[in-house]
Amino acid sequence: MSMDQQERIAAIQRAVAALPEAQRAVFQLCAVEGLAYPEVGARLDIGTAEVEHLLGEAIIGIDRSLRDARHLRDPVGFGGKARRALLHRLARWLGST
Repeated sequence: MSMDQQERIAAIQRAVAALPEAQRAVFQLCAVEGLAYPEVGARLDIGTAEVEHLLGEAIIGIDRSLRDARHLRDPVGFGGKARRALLHRLARWLGST
C-alpha cells in the first residue's frame, strides 16, 4: 500500500471517528457491514427515514472533513455520484486497513 493510500485511509478513519455517535453507528452498519436501512433501523431501534437521514449527515460530515484535509483532493469523488456509490467507495477505503 502506498503512502498516499495510507494517508487517505487514515483521513477517512479520522473523519468517521469524528462523527456524532448516531451517525457513526449508522455509517458503520450501512457502509462497512452492508446492512439494509430496515436492518439498521431494527438494530438501532430507529425508523428507516431516520437511518437515511443520519447516513446522509454522516456522508456530508465525512465529505467536509476530507475536503478540509489539505493533502487530499476529492479522495472519494463526491461530485454528482449517487449516495450509494459514495457509500460503497468509502466502505472500500475503510475496509483496506
